[in-house]
Amino acid sequence: MNKITHHPSDALLRSHVDGDLPESLAVGMTLHCDLCEHCKRKSDKLTQEFAAKAWQEPAEAESVDFSQMLNGILNTEVETSYLKEPSVEHIFIDSFHYELPRVLTRYVDMKWNQMGAVSRARLIEEGATRSNLLHINAGGVIPTHTHKGFELTLLLDGSFEDESGHYHKGDFIWLDSSHAHSPKTTDGCLCYTVQNAPLHFTQGISKLFNPIGNLLY
Repeated sequence: MNKITHHPSDALLRSHVDGDLPESLAVGMTLHCDLCEHCKRKSDKLTQEFAAKAWQEPAEAESVDFSQMLNGILNTEVETSYLKEPSVEHIFIDSFHYELPRVLTRYVDMKWNQMGAVSRARLIEEGATRSNLLHINAGGVIPTHTHKGFELTLLLDGSFEDESGHYHKGDFIWLDSSHAHSPKTTDGCLCYTVQNAPLHFTQGISKLFNPIGNLLY
């Protein structure tokens, strides 16, 4: 198994644990932490710190009976459906088969659009910020482009490479307008992506793709 070498920043991880991220980015962070033991440990530690701080009773809240509140939570009846093991969902794209990560099973009813070797399924739309599942077939290449905003790519399966290196399952890649790259994959890959602006193709004939850049956004 390849080692995960690309991780979110500490600031982004802290914002995630504190609940400050929009759904699209929070899902990306959850996917990474489910795959990366290093970031999961950091997340768990931050969660404990935030929990300890939250349970420190402020002077103005001395009248709150936390024991009664906790008893109410513990004595609440839980529907058995919530205790069942969640079903495993699978997706099939051309000749590829993937098991969908648990956090993505709520979006299982997805519609795929295909352009050449690239297939995209929209998941979450929050104003200008959009998240997708992006699949690139074996041997596929996305022409050289930059980003008008930011782009998060969380590699869920397979591998790809660009001018900056090789990426494997679990890698968390954050790019902005200062980066230009051309991702390509030998064996195919499945990614979770978040963007807040369309791609901007930059070289030669690939510039002709700019009018349809929204297909990848």
